[in-house]
Amino acid sequence: MAMAINQGQAEILVFGFQELVELDNTSVTAKSMFHSKRKKEKEGAVVTSSHISHQYKAWQDKLDEFVGSNLSERYRLVHSNNMVGLFTCVFMKESECNRVRDIKSSAIKTGLGGLHGNKGGLAVRMVVDDSSLCFVNCHLAAGQSGVLQRNSDIETILETKFSDASDNTNFTSKGIFVNGGDGTKIMDHEICFFFGDMNYRINRHRQVAIKAIEENAFDQLLEYDQLGLQLKKNPGLRLRAFSEKPITFAPTYKFDVGSDRYDSSDKKRVPAWCDRIFYRGGLKVVPASYYSFSVRASDHRPVTGVYSVQLKTIDPGKRKEVYKDSLLRWKEYLAV
Repeated sequence: MAMAINQGQAEILVFGFQELVELDNTSVTAKSMFHSKRKKEKEGAVVTSSHISHQYKAWQDKLDEFVGSNLSERYRLVHSNNMVGLFTCVFMKESECNRVRDIKSSAIKTGLGGLHGNKGGLAVRMVVDDSSLCFVNCHLAAGQSGVLQRNSDIETILETKFSDASDNTNFTSKGIFVNGGDGTKIMDHEICFFFGDMNYRINRHRQVAIKAIEENAFDQLLEYDQLGLQLKKNPGLRLRAFSEKPITFAPTYKFDVGSDRYDSSDKKRVPAWCDRIFYRGGLKVVPASYYSFSVRASDHRPVTGVYSVQLKTIDPGKRKEVYKDSLLRWKEYLAV
């Protein structure tokens, strides 16, 4: 996912991975349940984990190399975090890094009733100029019949508080957070992105779905997309506060690894749009593109989006004058 604050090359690049390690590897998943976490800083990047395994480190180094060699401007890794199979890396233009502060992250486990990190979310928030941004990389409950659990996972992730957020009081009543929040929760932030393997499926028989895909009849198939149905019919779905650019690409799950063929195993799963990007920020966020592309190293196809985001800078002196003027007019109104 790329985010452009100004016109031109994106100022912020966000990479979110799911199932970066095999989730059926019992030695890995057991460690994730019992190991404590510690924080460290390296070359300006915030890294939160019990350790960076060789696999995570290899991905991080490869991303760093790719960003450095394929883009005309220099970028710096400003955040990296992992939890079992989830992995998030955030890069920012070096020329813009002086605008970012107060980067905080949180790992939310939703597997096994919140005990296991095989499912859940990684949230990172930052303040750029005087606007607050939050990026949530998620992996929700799997299975054709897991709609209610996926809905619950979203609620759990969005309600979880950031740890070590006591200094949020420095930003309170300064127009940086929204809805009366103090930045402790994800929804307190002015601009939010919620993305990843959401695992919502399509309520159609496999052959019907395959035929629709072959005919590029995506609109017909989207009518049976579980997430789309929940957004329309479930007023309690927390993701209704977010938006998604219309889907114009084929379902991203499930492929035979190394091919463009949908699941030919004995399970013969129905193709689905499991991988999605949602955003919240009103008119401040304008999606420019949203598409998937063929990378055959996984049973999923990666999805990317480019977004233009409007940020703000507050003049504290003028804001104080306006605030005093508002109080004065309110007192005059009450005195009438």
